[in-house]
Amino acid sequence: MWNQLRVGAILRASWLLAFYLAGVAWLTWPLAGSLSSALPCPTWIFMHDIYYSTWVLAHESHALLTAPWRIADANIFHPTPSALFYGPAGLGALPLFAPVFLATGNPTLAINVTFLVGLALTGAAMHVVVRRWTGSDLAGVVGAATLLANQWVIWAFVPTAPHWAALELLPLIAFVAAAPFPSMRAALRLLPLLVLQCLTDLVYVAPAVLGPLGVLAAIRILRRDTRAAAVRLAAVLALTLAALLPVYRGYLGVRAANPNLSTQTWWAVTENTFPAPLPDRFLGGDYPLVLTPVAMALVCLGALVALGRRRAGAAAPVPGGWAHGALWAVVGAVLSLPALVTVAGALYHTPLGYLAMWAVPYRTIRVSSRLGVAGLVGLGILSGVAFGEIASLIATRLRRPAAAHVGRGALAAVVLALVYHAYATNYGSLFLPGPMPAAYPLCVPPTVPAALLPPLRASHEPLLEVPFAPGGATVNDHAAAMYRSIAHWRPLLNGYSSYWPADFPQRMEDAAQLPNPVALDRLVETTGLAMVWLHAARLPPAARAAWSAPPGDGAHRLQLVARSGDELLYAVVPATPSPG
Repeated sequence: MWNQLRVGAILRASWLLAFYLAGVAWLTWPLAGSLSSALPCPTWIFMHDIYYSTWVLAHESHALLTAPWRIADANIFHPTPSALFYGPAGLGALPLFAPVFLATGNPTLAINVTFLVGLALTGAAMHVVVRRWTGSDLAGVVGAATLLANQWVIWAFVPTAPHWAALELLPLIAFVAAAPFPSMRAALRLLPLLVLQCLTDLVYVAPAVLGPLGVLAAIRILRRDTRAAAVRLAAVLALTLAALLPVYRGYLGVRAANPNLSTQTWWAVTENTFPAPLPDRFLGGDYPLVLTPVAMALVCLGALVALGRRRAGAAAPVPGGWAHGALWAVVGAVLSLPALVTVAGALYHTPLGYLAMWAVPYRTIRVSSRLGVAGLVGLGILSGVAFGEIASLIATRLRRPAAAHVGRGALAAVVLALVYHAYATNYGSLFLPGPMPAAYPLCVPPTVPAALLPPLRASHEPLLEVPFAPGGATVNDHAAAMYRSIAHWRPLLNGYSSYWPADFPQRMEDAAQLPNPVALDRLVETTGLAMVWLHAARLPPAARAAWSAPPGDGAHRLQLVARSGDELLYAVVPATPSPG
C-alpha cells in the first residue's frame, strides 16, 4: 500500500511538472525548440548577464568535478584571486544546471534547461501550496499563472540572469513557515529549504526570502501563544545565516582587498540613484508587483466573499492563506523600494535606505525592484486563495456537484484568459510601445571555431581576447570571452562581473594597445600572458595592418598559431635579443 501511494504521488508530481513545463515552453516559444543552439534574449542589451550566468554555473560545475577546493579562483580577471566573488555565484541553480552540463558538455542546453525547468518547478510549487490551502487544483493553476504569466518574470527578471529561475522553493518556504512550529525539530525542516534558496542569489533572493520570515518572527513574538514558535523561527534564520557564512566570507574578502570596490563597476548609475514616486512605482509594467486589473479584481472580490462567508458563520476554506499571502506581498513590496521614495512630493527614506547606512551588504543592491519577487509570491498566493473563496461560494450556491464543477471550471477559464490578456498587452509598458513579438526573441551564443580549439586546449596558460568595443559595449566582449572559455577553461585576462579588481583597468589599457611590444611586455610580466585571440573583423584596416605586419626589429613576440577566417590565435613567444 505504501509503495502504491508513493508511486501515485510521483506520477501526480510528474504530471504537474509536465503541465507547467508545457506552459512555460509555450510562453517562451520557440526556445524549447532550440534548447541546444540558442539563448533567450528578450532583453538583448543585457546579453552579458546571460553569458555571465551560463559561465558561472559552468565554472562551478567544472570545478566541483575537478578541483572543488579551487572553486573561488574562477578563470576570469587573471591573475586576481577569488575572482568568483566579484559577482553572483548562483549556487542555488547548480542542481538544475550541473547534471545537464556535466552529461552533455553543452552550456547552452544546460542554461536553457535551468531557465525552463526552474520556472516550471516554481509554478508547480505555487500550485501545490495553493492547493494545500484551498483544496482546489483550479485555484493552484490560478496562483501559478499569476506568478508565471508576468511580463517582469518571463521577459525581464529571469532572462536577464537565468540562474534566477531557481525560485522553486520560495512558495514552499512561505507554506512551511506559515504553521507555528511545535518543536525545534519541526522548525529545522525549514533550514535546508532556506539555505538552498538563498544560495540562488545572496544579494537579491536571500533578502527576499529572509525579510518576510523576519517580519513573521517579529509578529509572532508579540503574542504569548506563538512566542515559542517565534524563537524557533528566529533560531532557524540564524542557522541559515551561519550556513551561508562561508560564501559571505568570500565576498567580504573581496571587499577587504578592494577599499574602493563601490567605484569599480560598470554600473555607477543604479535604480537607487533616484527616488521612486509612490504609488506610481507599483503600477509600472517594469515592476514585479504590477497590479493588473485582473489581480486587483480577483483579490478584492475574493476578500469580500471571504468576509461575507465569515460573517455568515461559514467555515474558512483557506485558513492562513490570506494572512501569509498578504505578509509576503506587503513585505516584498516594501523591500523592493529603492533607498528613497516620494509621496505627494515629500521625500522619505525606505527600510532599504536605512539598512544601507549600516549594513554593508545592502549597499550592493543596485536594482531593488528585484527583491519584489517575494511580493510576487505573495500575490500568487492571494490570487489562488481568492479564487478558492469564490469557488467555494459557487459550490455552495450550485448545490449539484456537476453544476458546481462546471461553474468553477468556467470561472477558472475566464480568469486565466484575462490573466493572459493582461500578460500579452502589458508588453508596451515593460519595453518599447507596441505589440508583443510573435515569437520569443532568441540569439546565437558565442562559439569557438574548431580550428582554434586544439591550441586553446593544449595548455592552461593565460589567454586574452581582443579588441574591445568602445564604451559600455565592452562588457559584452568580456562576457562573450567568458562564455567561450567554457570550451577550454584557460585563465582569462578578460572578465565581466558586478565589480572588477582594482588593477583590471590598467591591464585592459595595455590590452587595448596591442600589438605594441611595450604593452605586451607589461602584460607578460604582470599576468604571464601566453596567448592572444584576435577578432580581426572588429578592427579598422589600419589597426589590422599592425597585426599582419609586425615590427621587424625582433622585439615582436606574437606568433600566429591558428586561424579561422578573421579569428586569429597568437602565441606569445620569447623576445629575440637585439644584435650587439
